[in-house]
Amino acid sequence: MQNFRVVGPIGATGIIVASMVGSGIFSLTGQFGANLGTSQNILAAWIIGGVLALCGGLSLAELGAMIPCSGGSVEFARRAFGGTIGYLVAMVTIFCGYFLSLAVVGILLGEYVNQLLPTPFNIKLIAGLSIVAAFVSQIFGLHAGYKFNTALSMIKVGFVGLFVLAGLFWPVSMRMTAPVLTETLEHPSLLSGAVASATLVVSFAYLGWSTGADIAGDIKRPGRDVPLSIITAISIVFVLYIGVNLVYLRVIDPAAMLEADGTPMQAIGAVTARLLFGSAIGNAMSGVIALLFFSTIVSGIITGARILESMSHAKEIPSWTGIRLVNGVPMRALLVTAVASLVSLAIGNLQDILGLLTVLINVFSSLSVAAVLILRKTMPDAPRPFRVPFYPVTPIIYMLLAGWSIAISVMDGGLNAIIASVATVAILLLIKPLIMIRKFGTSLR
Repeated sequence: MQNFRVVGPIGATGIIVASMVGSGIFSLTGQFGANLGTSQNILAAWIIGGVLALCGGLSLAELGAMIPCSGGSVEFARRAFGGTIGYLVAMVTIFCGYFLSLAVVGILLGEYVNQLLPTPFNIKLIAGLSIVAAFVSQIFGLHAGYKFNTALSMIKVGFVGLFVLAGLFWPVSMRMTAPVLTETLEHPSLLSGAVASATLVVSFAYLGWSTGADIAGDIKRPGRDVPLSIITAISIVFVLYIGVNLVYLRVIDPAAMLEADGTPMQAIGAVTARLLFGSAIGNAMSGVIALLFFSTIVSGIITGARILESMSHAKEIPSWTGIRLVNGVPMRALLVTAVASLVSLAIGNLQDILGLLTVLINVFSSLSVAAVLILRKTMPDAPRPFRVPFYPVTPIIYMLLAGWSIAISVMDGGLNAIIASVATVAILLLIKPLIMIRKFGTSLR
């Protein structure tokens, strides 16, 4: 097998940051802020989400340095829990984490682009064009593809960092407050179901910390650079996320994070920018956020292709999917990722579907983290250039916090999410024999 390791620490850090920083930071706080009611509760959700990401990232950093391959987060689950669990992790990851998610981000990009156009375009057309453009950016070679992503990542970090610095020190001329009656209502405690549910939602904004392990097959010195890039990226994103939320709370009272009709505030980033800097800058921010979404789509196309490579090597999908060109570009996997994301645009309310599968996604990501505990026992002599600090406490903290957020949010009214998750697993298990038949037939030919 040819060696296509071309990515250094900056490029690896860039793709992780690009995967993590997307629509969530400019929308999620507004969706649960009024329900949480206090600054402490809002910051707690984002801090716990950051701790989750760090503990999970450190766990996958050990495994990515030890087993540097494409789609590492899926491969680790396979080796630890066997083929069936590995298959389920892979299928949930590629469909929810990439195909559906890329379509959602494309639609969000389209909504922001339309705010800048005199005559609105079809949002799904804009989303489709953005996915195609992201695919095209990766077909000219591994070096070119990763460099393009790194440039977008630098723009992304620069913009969010500038927003935080300006937002923390810019004079506040008007602060959005809630009616007195709303402010006097009793607020949830830090250990409440509301905070747990918010943490589960926030975990989507941090998703992407596994990307360093998923592209480890392309990293030049995985033993050093996989852990370095994961830790660096999570640290950068955590600081940015807490900073952005401090800006929100500086100009908007949590109880006031509502639309005029009383529904959760959808575009809290743009609202905050208008309150701080005026309507002109607030509107210009829409264009920059659209660029940030495009960066997320590019990184998703890259990483989704690596997950498909892993699945093809495990014969969970046709093996031709994972074949690379002579220049190292996984063209077929990139094409499948792009086409499947485009097809996903035809599905109804994608955000509702992903919301129902939140529990399932978090459960299977926990299995990838738990693999570090299993592989320490089953592969004790494997070289480990990096070891999880404070093992086994670190991965256990991840699983406990993830379990807490899932359990309490379900008790708080997430029964539909459980039903949807169980149904999805059942469907995936039912179609697995069909894939196995295809493999058997192929081997006969």
